[in-house]
Amino acid sequence: MSIRARLSAVALLALTASPAFADRGARELSAECAPFGCVPGDSGGYPITLTEPGSYILTSNLTTTNANQTLIQVNADNVQVDLNGFALLGPAVCSGSTVSCTGTGIGDGISASGRSYVTIVNGSVRGMGSDGIVVGNYARVEDVTITSNGALGVSVIGFGSVGGVFRRLSIGLNGDSGIGSVFGTHHVIDSTVVNNGNQGVFSMYCSQVLMSANDNGDSCTAIGPNRCSPSTDCD
Repeated sequence: MSIRARLSAVALLALTASPAFADRGARELSAECAPFGCVPGDSGGYPITLTEPGSYILTSNLTTTNANQTLIQVNADNVQVDLNGFALLGPAVCSGSTVSCTGTGIGDGISASGRSYVTIVNGSVRGMGSDGIVVGNYARVEDVTITSNGALGVSVIGFGSVGGVFRRLSIGLNGDSGIGSVFGTHHVIDSTVVNNGNQGVFSMYCSQVLMSANDNGDSCTAIGPNRCSPSTDCD
């Protein structure tokens, strides 16, 4: 093979090996870059701190053995985090038909408390010392499995706390409620919320949600077909 042909082959390989997310304009987050700072405004170490709006994508699992450690801190509105099939992992372990947890603390998987228009998709959050995911107004969380976290699976916190959509979630074995908001208007759709330590769904609207075996029942307002056990939990 000529030198020119070899160079062409190398160039073609580089192009075909480029990750698909590079074309999306998303900034990478990973365990490898975390010690040094993954993105502008992130000083290094956990939590990885997101200070600018835009799209971010995980390229590895993020893991902590410290129950008081948050893994991703969102300090801006209009942020999209694609977990890209990876997981946020902490040390908490929850079990039992009446849920109890060990290894709990104050660390969250993703903390975006009080932030608006935050989107989190496509992955899992397990074993965080406190909440799995914390979001604010007009949040969207889709296609995420959220299990065995020391407090809530998903907590919605924000002034007025409105407009959240939570779709195709699998939530279970969390130490407190599966998903909930202190006040506000949010919608859980096409999800399974089972065997959590407090209410499965707390103070939200529900459509096509399976709720069962949550230690303190459920508190959702049914605006579409739901299946609940007992059936009185749906309204």
